Amino acid sequence: MQELIKNENVLLPEYIPDILPGREKEIKDISYNFKIALDGRKPENLLVYGSPGTGKTAVVKFITKELEDYSNKVKIVHINCWHIGTRYGIIAEMAKRIGFIAPMKGMSIEDLFNRISEIILKKRIIVIVILDEMDKLILSGHSDILYDLSRMNEVYNVKISMVGIINELNLITTLDPRIRSSVINADVEFKPYTVPQLKEILNERARFAFYDYDEDAIGLAAAYGYKLNGDARISISILLNSGRIAEKKGANKLMVEHVQEAFKSKSYIMRKVEKNEIKLNQEEKKIIDILKKGEITSGELYKKLPGMNERTIRNYIKKLEETGLIELKEVVGKGKTRMIRMKDNV
Repeated sequence: MQELIKNENVLLPEYIPDILPGREKEIKDISYNFKIALDGRKPENLLVYGSPGTGKTAVVKFITKELEDYSNKVKIVHINCWHIGTRYGIIAEMAKRIGFIAPMKGMSIEDLFNRISEIILKKRIIVIVILDEMDKLILSGHSDILYDLSRMNEVYNVKISMVGIINELNLITTLDPRIRSSVINADVEFKPYTVPQLKEILNERARFAFYDYDEDAIGLAAAYGYKLNGDARISISILLNSGRIAEKKGANKLMVEHVQEAFKSKSYIMRKVEKNEIKLNQEEKKIIDILKKGEITSGELYKKLPGMNERTIRNYIKKLEETGLIELKEVVGKGKTRMIRMKDNV
């Protein structure tokens, strides 16, 4: 019997395809900003924003890989702020990527900056630092690193550019004005994918992933992804699960019923609900744990989180409110005091 799955790797999250349908304009805009690096000039600091699953990281990785492959004078440092999200951690990782292994302790931030600058000047390279999931960096109170990196060009006479990839654009408004003006010179928005765009993306993946498939099955997976905020990652994940279901049933062609079954499975029904919870960090989980015991005023919450400053806590509260996990109400007659509680439907 003919096999169904040809190459499952093209349906995995880490796969970056050679073609990125539906993002031609964004590729053009970002490429234009970066191409001056090939002439030895510093690209503008760039903010890339849009909701999850809109191709931001894939497009930036696609462009910067080509840039680095084309010129040995451009060094790309891609950092995921969920994995490395502190000032020292980011600087140490940056040093490592350009050829210097920083000690775990005993070396100051200033010494690290000096060492990094020496290497950049010696190698005569332009460094592009990509801060992926920059939301995490801002919410955890480590955004000063953005100012540090922007100032390195002036203080050390090196050429360093930053690219911030962020899901929640309104978090930028919480930054200190001096940081905002220093780190954002240009921006590119990634809007949610449309159904035709998602179909094009899935067809491109499906032709490499499966030996045979029904076009209507691809269309249905695209429609599901569109309903879940135009998220390509969800559509691709549904397609992956559909293929595994079809293979388990001994089918030699991916059909509509396989996609329907994949979407109805618990993992996909709950995906939209769990999406916000999955990305909660330790500090946000502490806030949720407190609120699960009952509603509380903002002042009382500050007292229960002595390790965090009030501004950082307000940022966390704002994010949790936007995700629909909590709600806030003004307390009548008590100035700016707010009552915070878990939403009834959570």
